[in-house]
Amino acid sequence: MVRNGYNVGNGPGQPSFGRSPGRPELANDHTLIRPFNPLPDPPRTHISADAWRETDCYVQRPTSLPICPVVHYSLLALVVLLVAARASDTAMTAPSPWLIAWTLSAVVVQSWRIEPTNPFPPPLLVKSMPSLDTTFESLEATVQEAAKPSSSSWDTNLTSFSIAVTSASEELWMTSHTASVLGNYSDGIFGHMSDQTYFRIASISKLFTVLAVLLQERAGNCSLRDPIRKYIPELEESINYSSTDWDAITLETLASQLSGIPREYGQSDLTDPLTDEDYGFENPTEIGLPPVAADDVPPCGRNRPGQRPCSRKEMIHGFMRRPPLFEPNFRGTYCNIAFVMLGFALENMTGLPYAALVQSAIFDPLGMERVSLTKPPDKNGIIPKMVNDWNADIGTYGPTGGIYTTSSDLALFARSILTHQLLDKASTNAWFHPRSYSSSLSFAYGMPWEIFRTQAMLLDSNRIQTVITKGGHLRGYSSQFILIPEYDLGIVLLVAGDGRALPWLREEVLKALVPTVEQITRDQTADRLAGTYISADAAINSSLSIEVQSDSGLVVTSWISNGKDFLTNYLAMSKEKRESSNVQLTPAMIGRGKNGEVWRAQCVQAESRSEGIINTNLIEDVDTFTYASRSIDEFIFELDASGRAVEVKLPAFQITLKRKEQAESSRNRFHELMEPLGFHR
Repeated sequence: MVRNGYNVGNGPGQPSFGRSPGRPELANDHTLIRPFNPLPDPPRTHISADAWRETDCYVQRPTSLPICPVVHYSLLALVVLLVAARASDTAMTAPSPWLIAWTLSAVVVQSWRIEPTNPFPPPLLVKSMPSLDTTFESLEATVQEAAKPSSSSWDTNLTSFSIAVTSASEELWMTSHTASVLGNYSDGIFGHMSDQTYFRIASISKLFTVLAVLLQERAGNCSLRDPIRKYIPELEESINYSSTDWDAITLETLASQLSGIPREYGQSDLTDPLTDEDYGFENPTEIGLPPVAADDVPPCGRNRPGQRPCSRKEMIHGFMRRPPLFEPNFRGTYCNIAFVMLGFALENMTGLPYAALVQSAIFDPLGMERVSLTKPPDKNGIIPKMVNDWNADIGTYGPTGGIYTTSSDLALFARSILTHQLLDKASTNAWFHPRSYSSSLSFAYGMPWEIFRTQAMLLDSNRIQTVITKGGHLRGYSSQFILIPEYDLGIVLLVAGDGRALPWLREEVLKALVPTVEQITRDQTADRLAGTYISADAAINSSLSIEVQSDSGLVVTSWISNGKDFLTNYLAMSKEKRESSNVQLTPAMIGRGKNGEVWRAQCVQAESRSEGIINTNLIEDVDTFTYASRSIDEFIFELDASGRAVEVKLPAFQITLKRKEQAESSRNRFHELMEPLGFHR
């Protein structure tokens, strides 16, 4: 939702990622999503109809399919069987009881394999890969065709955009479009759109504020668990008139959207004399609101051209007098003031103005040269021909949404996160984790990420994928910063003009790109690791066969140990045994020795809808069996200089199995994939 002045991100109610007609749970035609924790905790003795509708069979299903897909298609199958029976027998006879029982049993026992997340290491992606070239050529044509007049649901005449896609090592693709009609340029003439053109990125700015806090913690200057009052002593003044528990509100609470304090001060206040531009009325009394005294109207913080932003003193005094929305850590709710407070805290702990701090701590070390908290020259930026905030001085709101930058610099920032340039790997992993849930099963707040979980991006797999994002909106500007860590992939989407272009562009990019990158990932993993491994000692009957499967990742298809079928025995040892179980290998993302790559085996079962309300299939559970203090599930692949496995060590079995030479066609396929990455025959 684009709100008055500035609203960040896509709070709960978030758009789905990708399109998949076969997965109605992520279709665009959603049923009503209920608020999270809408009532105080009541005594509950049974599952109400509403509660049932919130289970997997109902939540976010299109209204055209009001029952869960398993039930829907099972009943459809019964109808087909009845029709077939009638067609084959002129004297219609009732189907046999076993036929009805078999069909209806599908409603109860229909199941599918659970697919562990992150089944492969991130791929190596470079520009010269043919499959990427083909994908980007097609995507370029799709995007530019949509940008033609009357070709889209958004106003193409007024809308400019810049898109960048990057791997961990380099920018893979960039495209842009300039609106046929632009806004007013006061200090020059706009040249042409490129990845060097400035946009307002609004609340993507919050990422830099949180990163600055994390860097200060790493330097020993603060702890995320420190109460905010430690760094904003003015909050002591609120004891006599504020009910906010400032001691319970920490730096982490603020960064995680869990503070429970009011969202804004001044922003979105309907006493704003310019509300007619956003809501269509000049005076709030026109819609039924009462007159207010002049002293109750915020004197600053409207963040509109010609209106001054709040000073630090005014901002603190203003938000302290507003009561809390929720108790701290009760629920996530979007809050811009939280990041204003973090900006004040950073200034107090470092003695530097916020702009100088992020410049020295983040922008300069990363080489971000086209980024600023002050307005750049008009000729270097894109200004839409509509009401916009290009010139708005948002003052103390800078840490929450004040940055101007380019798609190129944001792609550089994405690479820095994926390659752990400022934060170490463990800290980056922790930064990606959610901090609170929302009203949607697929969305959670991070710090300050907006984190989505989706099954809609792959065509041949139900695997849940995590998409780490941060969105931003100012009047005339919409933006989204996307990371998909399992692919080491970053996507930057910047729009000036009609904000409806942003979700359309995002869907098209993800729909085209993710299946291609997934196939590259599978191919690279198969060529690096899949195959048959045998004992070098012919007297020892031990071997291992591994292959990549689209719905299960890297799977063990045969496992012989000392002449025994250990694969069957291993599955039988699992207490949650199912007939459709298999053993899947997942990367541990740690090394062992000089060239060792550690993977873990998991017994993966099918998930049955007959499990009940809570499914306890903990497929992420590893290290469940040890033998002489060695993990049964540990596989250590030893790699050659090109990253291709030559053997696998099984520590619990005290054996090393050598990889059999693959057919010449397989080796040729490997070199075809790896030569663009710098590896040669």
